[in-house]
Amino acid sequence: MAPSPPTTILFTHYGDDWIRGSERCLLDLLRYLDRSLFYPVLWCNSETMARAAAPLGIPVEVSPLPVLFSSRKPRFSIAAYCRLLRRGLDIVDKYGAKLIHANSGAPSQCLNIIARARHLPLISHLHSPYPLHQRLILGLHHASISVAPSHAVIEQLRGDGVPVECSRVINNGIDHTTLDQQRSFALRSALNIAEDDFVIATTASLIHRKGIDLIIRALNEVRNKKLPAQLVIIGEGPERQALEQLSDALALGPYVHFLGEQDEVSGLLRSGIDLFISAARQEAFGLVLAEASLAGLPLVAPAVGGIPEVVLHEQTGLLVPPEDIQALAASIVQLYADPELRMTLGKAGRHHVLQHFTVERNVAQFTRLYQRCLAQSGLSMAWHRHWRWRQISVKVCAQILALARRKVCALFKRAPAPLTTSTGMKGDVGGRQP
Repeated sequence: MAPSPPTTILFTHYGDDWIRGSERCLLDLLRYLDRSLFYPVLWCNSETMARAAAPLGIPVEVSPLPVLFSSRKPRFSIAAYCRLLRRGLDIVDKYGAKLIHANSGAPSQCLNIIARARHLPLISHLHSPYPLHQRLILGLHHASISVAPSHAVIEQLRGDGVPVECSRVINNGIDHTTLDQQRSFALRSALNIAEDDFVIATTASLIHRKGIDLIIRALNEVRNKKLPAQLVIIGEGPERQALEQLSDALALGPYVHFLGEQDEVSGLLRSGIDLFISAARQEAFGLVLAEASLAGLPLVAPAVGGIPEVVLHEQTGLLVPPEDIQALAASIVQLYADPELRMTLGKAGRHHVLQHFTVERNVAQFTRLYQRCLAQSGLSMAWHRHWRWRQISVKVCAQILALARRKVCALFKRAPAPLTTSTGMKGDVGGRQP
């Protein structure tokens, strides 16, 4: 008896024109998915993502993915949205897709319609938290199954009324075999860092949400205690100039090293780094923290979002309150003074990653999810199902009442001054902005 042909899955991705956390997670999933079971097709809005997927030997469709009511133009183009729906239906029909996997929240807005039109199950894979108005605009409550990398993200939807059986956590996985093969460098020599200096590293997009400004200020506190610490920043972003100015203003220029984007980050982390630190103001999972643990480094990170699911306090690293510069500095000083603790945390962290956050585990969990969705006809998107308005209506009404209350209060007293960070950098709200 001839084996059954693989089932076609349409993967959709919406994002900026780069390869970072959610893009890497999807590429790893596509790379290691069992091709005897599934035939993946990728539909994305990014040429960079399309080029990265090309070596995988899968069909790739690239087109704009306009989102209604988004911050990007066209903000409200019915014509563009209708063209998008037509394109999606054509792609589904062209490849005979039997299941749709949305790799971020934005595509769900059109895929809710496309999946219903073709009676296909829809998996909405959320890599970041979304504020309520975005959850409503994007239709995140209406997928057959919602998946998130941490409980911190999925609890938003469950709080909106999405049943537990229609939502689940699948932790991100890292390709530990490939990362372990990356070569190390003579980093200290290249950056003119003394062998007895304490080298701290962080990897992140240089945006307000990642809290690099807090790390720089914590470094200033540490150096004021006469600790010979230096900071290596791996990553690029729009806040780089502001962060460089902050370093110079604090007279930290010689001790803060901006390396920009790097291809072999895991190799760099094994190149004489003593400690990995994060000060993210918001984090859905913390992929870079898992990679730093894989490299055997102790961690310092804030207890926000999904980070406590990756960093085990006093077992694989130290968790600190969010936006607490003094706590960051104190943790650095503690680990500087205790090399044995650093070694213990680093070893435990690597073991924890290999037990819980491997790409093999991630792919196996998604494989089981795909098989369940394909086997249960009730998960196909029907027009009369997946609409959950009771809890959402309560939340919307509560927000409207809160806004009205603030407006009324503002009539009787002077409004407080707007909050800003000490660096003057503006924050990005919610998850990846559509």
